[in-house]
Order: sequence, then C-alpha cells, then structure tokens
Amino acid sequence: MPWDDEDLNDPGLYAPRNAPHVRKATSPGERANRGDAGRGEAAGTSRANSDEYRFDNNEHWNETLDDLPVQKPIHKTGRNGAPDGSDNPYARKRAPTGKDFNEPRGVWIRKGKPILYATVIVCCMAILGFIGVMMMPQTAGYFWRDLDNFAFINGEILRYDSTIVKNYKQYRDYLKQNLIYQGIFIDNTYVGGMSVEDARKTLGGSGAGTANPFAVTVSIGNKTWSFDSTAIQANRDLDRVLQQAYTIGRRNTTDIIGTSRTPFRERVETALDLLEHYVYLKSDSTYDHDAVKAKVAEIVAYVNRDPVDAQIASFDFNTRTFTFSDEQPGLAIDGDALYQQVISKLDAGATNETITVQPVITSPKITKADLANHFKLVSAFTTDTTSSSNRNNNISLACQAINGTVLMPGETFSFNEKTGERTADKGYKMAGAISGGTLVDDYGGGVCQVSSTLFNAVARADLEVTSRSPHAWPSSYVKIGEDATVNWPSLDFKFTNNKDTPIFVIMYYKDRQCSAEIWGQTLGDGVTIDLDSKIVKTIEPSSSVNYVQNTSLPAGTSNETVKARTGYVVETYQVWYQNGTETKRVLLHTSTYKAYQRTVEYN
Repeated sequence: MPWDDEDLNDPGLYAPRNAPHVRKATSPGERANRGDAGRGEAAGTSRANSDEYRFDNNEHWNETLDDLPVQKPIHKTGRNGAPDGSDNPYARKRAPTGKDFNEPRGVWIRKGKPILYATVIVCCMAILGFIGVMMMPQTAGYFWRDLDNFAFINGEILRYDSTIVKNYKQYRDYLKQNLIYQGIFIDNTYVGGMSVEDARKTLGGSGAGTANPFAVTVSIGNKTWSFDSTAIQANRDLDRVLQQAYTIGRRNTTDIIGTSRTPFRERVETALDLLEHYVYLKSDSTYDHDAVKAKVAEIVAYVNRDPVDAQIASFDFNTRTFTFSDEQPGLAIDGDALYQQVISKLDAGATNETITVQPVITSPKITKADLANHFKLVSAFTTDTTSSSNRNNNISLACQAINGTVLMPGETFSFNEKTGERTADKGYKMAGAISGGTLVDDYGGGVCQVSSTLFNAVARADLEVTSRSPHAWPSSYVKIGEDATVNWPSLDFKFTNNKDTPIFVIMYYKDRQCSAEIWGQTLGDGVTIDLDSKIVKTIEPSSSVNYVQNTSLPAGTSNETVKARTGYVVETYQVWYQNGTETKRVLLHTSTYKAYQRTVEYN
C-alpha cells in the first residue's frame, strides 16, 4: 500500500518478523553429521570453542513484514528414526530445535553482525554526504572554491567549469542588452550598439512618416531641375526595418532541430557572426510616383523636339526659282529611363546628387542641300489653242486661277474649286463647249483644254489622279485617251499630292499655247514618265440619220445638230523611263468615247 516518509514512524513497521532459525549444535552425533561443514568456519569467531551455529534458509525472507507467516519448527524423523534428512547425505542440516524464533526482531539482530550493518549504514551516509557536497551548486546554489562542483542535468553529471560559466554570463549579458547588436547597417548608416529610438533619431525619421530629406538634380545642358523632399512627398517604413534589425540574433531557427546546438548557443553564434559579417538592411520608401512622373514629363516636354526638315521658303513663279529654309536637328531624351533613374536615387535616400542626361540628337530627313538638288521641274505639258479670242480668254483666266497653287503632302486639288463657276462676272466669255453630244456656246467654253493640259502634267509627275472623265468625243489638242473634261458643277478634275514634299503648280497662257508645270522633288536622277494610249475597240455609229422636227426653224429648212461620230475604247499607260530607256509600263485608266448617230432637225 502507498506510504510517505511519515509512515516510517509507524510501530507496525517494526512488528516481530520471522528470521532465519539459529540453533546451536550440542551433541557429538550432530556434530558428526555435519561432516566437514564445521571445518569451514572461521576460527576467530566469538563461539570458537564448540559453540557452532546453523542458519535456516527461509523462502519468505524477502517478503513484506505483514505477509510473512509465523513459522514454528516441525521435527520429522527419517526412515531410520533419525532426524529428517539424516539419510540424505546432501540434505542441509538444520539447527537443533529448542530455540524460540518468535522472539523480538531486535534480539535476533543483536545476535547477528551489528558491525557489518553499522559499516553499511556509515558507508551509505558517507556516499550520500559526498553526493550532497558535490551537488551543493545545484541544490543549494553554493559553489566550492577548492573542489569540483557537479550538477545532475538531463540524466548526465556535469562538472562546473568557472571559465565556461564566466563566458556564459558574458554572452548572456550581451544578449540581454536592449540594443541593436553590433554589425548592422540600415540605409548605409551604422546602427549597431544603438537602441531602437537612438537608431530612429540617427536615421532622421519618425517611423512610418516622412522620409529622410533628399535632393536629386537632373542636369541637361545648361538647364537643371530639382527633385527634393519639399516638392515630392515621400514615406518610408522605418519602423519595420528597425524591428528587423533589433530581432537579428534574438530569434531561433529550425536548423537546430535534431542537433546538439541549444537555442542559446544559436543566438550567441548569430550575434557574434555579425561582428565579422555585417548585415545591411534597407528601408522601403513610398513616393508620390505621380508627382515624379509629372516632373519628368515636364523635363521631356522641355527638351524633346522633333527635327525640322528644310522646307521650301518660297518659289518665284516668274523666275521659277526656289528658296529654302535651314534644317534643324531634333533632341530627345528617354523619359522612362530618366524616371527610373530618379526613383532609384529617391529610394536610396540620395542627397545632393545630380543625374546628368545627354540628349540624343536626331537628324532631319531633308536638308537644305537635298532640296536644292532635288527640287526642280518635275514635269511640264503644253497644248496649242485655237484662234478664237473668246476661247483663249477663257483659257487664260482659268490658268491664272490655278497658277501658283501649292499642294502640301496629302492635299487634293480640285479644278472646279480652284477656278469656281465660270461666269461673265469673272470675265469668262461665250465660246464653244460640248453639251449633250452637241457643240454649243457657253460661258467658259474652252476651259477643258486647261484641265486636259494640267492632267497630262500631273500624270507625268506621278501624282495620284482621283477624278477624271473623258470628253464626249476625242479632243483635237491632246491624244485620244489623254483628255480630262470639266463642267460646273457635275464634272471635276482632281488629283492628290501623294509625295512627302509639297508641289507647286504653274499654269499660263501665252502665244496661243496653254502650259502646265509641276515643280517639286524630282522622280530621281534620269527618271521621266510619258503617256501612251492605244485604241482597244472601235464603235461604229448607226448609218441611218436621226431626223428630229423643230418647229422653230423656218419652214422647209433643216439643220444638222449632231454629226455622226465613231466611238472608241482606249487604254492609257503610264510609261517609266530611266535615261530614255523604258523600265516599266502601268495601266493608268481606260476611256470610252461613245458613238453618235447623225441627227438632223427640220421643219
């Protein structure tokens, strides 16, 4: 049953216990039966004369006191009447009966070997005393000066080493200091050995608020722009990086799991390693990137400029000479690259640093020399007029309206828009004109020769013809398929400047000739264009006469209003030449001239 230390005083524990039976061999016969057993006893015992003793080996000796039965000797006789076992030479001889083994335990012990028991007790006490003395550092906190000190920890006996303990205390005190350990930098500033607050003051911040003052200057040529903390709002996470610096050497890792390294030793090694291998920490700054981008965009807008090509400053239509402006180179900086440079400096907390940017010079595509060498007469075409003064007058007025036209790249020329409606108020006179297949007099008659002449010059300058119509029948002043009729406001002649440079149109009437000139950038050295038209189909008119009554005519008279005319289908090609040799041929357009039946009016 369970018990504690106080149970040792319970008298029940000291109740008489069966002890080995001890009896004295008294008779000679019994001594004889002992054989040689008596000869093995020590001669120096207190009973050396003839008082010899025998001990029983009781099987219940190791049982608890309460469970041991009180046994009395039972005497049996052998087959020969001798004591039990006398006939067995190997039987253990029992002590003679007559002793009272139920006598008190203390009496029996006094009859045993008290010196042996006393010696054992003294030894145990000495061992316990020695252990107690050796364990004094652990049990009482007292350390022996001239003796080794031990401690029992985790199943091991450890010897106390004062040198190791002294070093341990130094390491412990080093780790316990409320400072950032040595060997740590924040934003390139040494903060080792500082408290968190001292480090914050040294870094010039107040936590997650305003970042350190900074100043970055962008220099381009003789112009500078400043990015400073007064113009660019910025914040940095100083609290985070200070906490990170403080925790270095104060936390353990999972690397020590399964090893003999203790958490304390790992922290010590981490802290001491900082003395040789510095740690550089960096705070993250958050800037108003939109403000930085806006500032960079301002710089880009100021610096960047496209190159300016040399241009035609003027053209003297009388002398047919050009004057040109000078070209201007462009400048360009990479706004994205500059933005990244500025942000990089701001993130590093730069102060009084300058970013020097060299703009890239971009050259113009067209120089003044290029214009002087290439701006010349591109094409020209002339047609002969008739002797009709009214017709020649109308041709001259139309030429004057067109002369001096400057057509920029991509612009479209319209004959009707340029000349307007041909009216008497503008000075146009009555002259022959085609209307409905009939030749009639109309204001502005003859201006179709101007549009046809201009068409031939335009086609030979490789300009894009966007609107052109043939006459009712072929004209006498140009080849078949190479005319361009106009009529206000339904029929118009249009072309577009499909070049990269402007063109200049000169038109004039002189000495019964209508001339058109296209000035601008030439087609290339030795390159010219001509037109070649071919009749691909002939349409014969009806052989019968179409008679139409006209009561306004005098009775018995007639008048031929429409002559019989043959129709044609004509293909016109644009032929390219290089120094007089044909290089290519391109179909420009197809013209259809309808056939007309002879018509006669009568009354």
